[in-house]
Amino acid sequence: MAVDTIYTVAGGAWFQDSLNGVAAFFNSRAGDSLIAMATAVSVIVGAATYIRTRNIMDLVKWAGFYVLVIAVLVGDKRNVQIIDLSEPAAIYQVDNVPTGLAAPASLITRIGAGMAQVYDFVFARPDALTYSKTGMLFGAQLAAGSSDFRFSEPEIQRMFSDYVHNCVVGDIMLNNKYSIGDLMNSTDPYTLIFSKPSPLRGLYDKNRNFLTCEQATTKINTDSGDISGRNMVPFLQQVLNRIHGFTNQVFGPTNGASTALFTEMLGDSYNYFHGNSMTSTEIIRKNVVMNGLRSGLESFSAQNGDTAGLVNTATQTSMAKMRLSQATSASIAANTLPVMHSVLLGMTMALFPVLIVLAVVSSLSWTIIKGYIYTIAYLQMWPILFSILNHAMNFYLQGKLNGTAVTLATFDQVQNTYSDIGTTAGWLALSIPFIAYGLVMGLGRVVSQAGNYLGQTLQSASTQSSSQAIDGNWSYNNMTTGNVQGNKWDTNYSHREGHMTNQLESGATKTLTSSGQSVYNTTEAISKLPVDIALGKTASSSWQQQQRDALSEAQSLSNSLSQTSSLATSQMSQWSQQRGNSDTTVTGSDASASSNLTKALNTIQSIGSRYARDENTTLAEGIRAAATKSQDMSFGAGASVQGSIDSDRQILGKVAGLVTGGKVSGEAHLKGEYTGRSGSSHGTSSDLTQQGGTSKGFSAQELKDFRDAMDVVTSSRVTDSGSHTDNASASLANQLSSTFSSLKSQASQYNDAVTRSHEYSQLASYAENNSASINQNYSQEFVGYVTSKRPGEADQLLSDAASPEVRAERDRLAQAFVEDRMKPQLLQEFEQNRGRTDEGMGSVGASSGGGNLQSEYDTQQTQMENRANAGGVRLQDDVSSDVADRRRHAESQVNSEKNTVISSGNTPKEEYNRLQSEHEQGNKNFSDAKSAEEKRQNDWIGDNGVGRKELNDIKDNLQKKFDQD
Repeated sequence: MAVDTIYTVAGGAWFQDSLNGVAAFFNSRAGDSLIAMATAVSVIVGAATYIRTRNIMDLVKWAGFYVLVIAVLVGDKRNVQIIDLSEPAAIYQVDNVPTGLAAPASLITRIGAGMAQVYDFVFARPDALTYSKTGMLFGAQLAAGSSDFRFSEPEIQRMFSDYVHNCVVGDIMLNNKYSIGDLMNSTDPYTLIFSKPSPLRGLYDKNRNFLTCEQATTKINTDSGDISGRNMVPFLQQVLNRIHGFTNQVFGPTNGASTALFTEMLGDSYNYFHGNSMTSTEIIRKNVVMNGLRSGLESFSAQNGDTAGLVNTATQTSMAKMRLSQATSASIAANTLPVMHSVLLGMTMALFPVLIVLAVVSSLSWTIIKGYIYTIAYLQMWPILFSILNHAMNFYLQGKLNGTAVTLATFDQVQNTYSDIGTTAGWLALSIPFIAYGLVMGLGRVVSQAGNYLGQTLQSASTQSSSQAIDGNWSYNNMTTGNVQGNKWDTNYSHREGHMTNQLESGATKTLTSSGQSVYNTTEAISKLPVDIALGKTASSSWQQQQRDALSEAQSLSNSLSQTSSLATSQMSQWSQQRGNSDTTVTGSDASASSNLTKALNTIQSIGSRYARDENTTLAEGIRAAATKSQDMSFGAGASVQGSIDSDRQILGKVAGLVTGGKVSGEAHLKGEYTGRSGSSHGTSSDLTQQGGTSKGFSAQELKDFRDAMDVVTSSRVTDSGSHTDNASASLANQLSSTFSSLKSQASQYNDAVTRSHEYSQLASYAENNSASINQNYSQEFVGYVTSKRPGEADQLLSDAASPEVRAERDRLAQAFVEDRMKPQLLQEFEQNRGRTDEGMGSVGASSGGGNLQSEYDTQQTQMENRANAGGVRLQDDVSSDVADRRRHAESQVNSEKNTVISSGNTPKEEYNRLQSEHEQGNKNFSDAKSAEEKRQNDWIGDNGVGRKELNDIKDNLQKKFDQD
């Protein structure tokens, strides 16, 4: 598929998006639907036209345009390559673009871009001056922008201004190293001002260190990256912010966003316009130094009251306004026209689907296609006209600046020339759309319109300036907003000169008078509040002398009679109550140990003797039997079988008895009985008897007494006791007294006094008062205090003087302010003054009676202790030590008695152990004899053995029956 190339001044990426949208639309169902709708409308319109005209050519024209639009303009697709002149390295590819859009756009844009490039090629200039590469007057704007380069480091800027004040001006006025004319006309002011600086004069750096002019020269050249050329980025950014040409468009990156390209183009521009061969570093350093010199000299003149700044103002105002008007037009043209060209061309391409649908209608086809091609051709005239205008302006500017050296004297002229050419070119660029339209549609009417537009602009600026010059009304840098004045009449004469007033950060003003004095005015720095807070300190001295002489005589008569009666009654009730408590701690110990061995032995012997007497045994056997636990078990079993025969109890027998009268009877009797007994005692016994019994030799009470007699009781105790006693006493005393007294007195007194006053007064008064006072106003500090405490209500609290509530709150805050801020200072001064009260006073000796009081106290204390000893009151340490000794003695006695009881209790225990062993041996002997007897009884043979077995069975059955019941 063939590839067509479309050229654009800027915005290549946006053109790619627009063409992608067009291609996607025609390859979608929406595009097919739109074509179908357009076809239907076209058929209806073609049919209506044919019916109306009955002309076969209308049908042929309809068919031809329909085939052209559908088959050629829309049906055929081509690949498009977009080349953005502002970014040649970027190539944008778009596929399947309709031929009706790709073909005319490619053809016309290639012609327009080719013509502009051919024009630039024929009139060869550096890249900075070529429109097709850098835009309208880019080189001129670059050179003009460099004339405004200043120091980018604030500290170096300040030091350079001080260097101009103290070193450059001194070299001109004091040392005459060079004149002001030499400095203004020097093409290299940098070398001039830094050559042989003064070793005496100097300036201060930011650390307030004094540097001579020689030292300052070294520091400025070493520390400044602007002079040395190490840092080009700030100047590049300044130029890019100022220039609005071909390289800084909205739709694409710029070619100037590179330090290397910036320095190269800056050198080319200077070489072309000024005919010199300086490098970009030298150009930047020269312009920075010249702007620094201008700033330093202007500030020096302002400090010395120079008033020559308005020379030839009337003649320059009209030109300045003209330049301003042109600059406004140039700014609009430089920012708007290139962007407008790209936008209009992109819009034309984006509207292709709508236009091609309308072109399907046969009656509109030729008009729409012709207008579409004319529009693209009109837009492609813009780059050619821009290139022609750029070349013309550069050529004119070169002619005006050729051979003009850039010095302080010509600096303003060079800047004005650049400004004039730039603004004129931008102003003329506004007419390019009109001229381009005239080239396509006809030039006559369009050129006339452009001339009228430019003439009106010139006439309006000159007319306004002329009217101001005639009226004599001049205004500079005045800005008025919302000011209302009225009913003001002032014919007073006021004359002030030589004063310089500056407002400080606090709001106060500092005025430097013509005599060199400084006057401070803090009226605007202190608030005037409804409440004043002040602190004053006054010191005064006075002297006064008076003299007076007076004589007086008096005569008086006085009679008096008085009678006094008094009745007094008093009643007194007194209630006294006393409460107290006492704590007593008693610590003591007692121990007791008793041995009941004798009683226990007597009890054991009595029980043993009674048993031995009853059982006819020895005492030892009785004691052994009492100390032995006895067990006795017995069981018995018996069976009886009896049978008898009596003939009278039978029917046959009774019949036989009746017949024979005889009787037959018989009886058989068999009885067997077995009794067995087993037991344990301190002897061995085996007996076989027909009866069995159980006997117990000791009662339960006797066994309990025996066990109690075997116990040994040992007890001891240690007790600590404490007591607390509360006591209370109360007494009530009533007293009633009555007193009556009557007193009469009469006194007569006569005084004869003659008063004569003869006074001669000659008063000579001489008073001399001297005072010194210091008053501090705390109002503004109180404002800060209220603002910090009540930020939301500070304005009302500090300004409202009509509300009682606000006044009360303000008074409360004032009291708090005094407490927080002023009272600590007053207290500190009070402490300092109190330390001075004993100045000039002697010391007071110690009291002589102090030693006697101490000895009296010691004497009374000794007497009280003697009385306590005489009354038997012991010391606290004696009582506690005595109690401790007694407690230890009681504990030792308890331990001794305890050991005795333990040793005494061992003898019954040994006797018990012996009896226990004898009991166990008796049990063993009885068990052996019992086993032998049982074996002997089990070995019986015959009826006895059988009867025994039967008895055992009977016994078992009875036992089971008994258990069931």
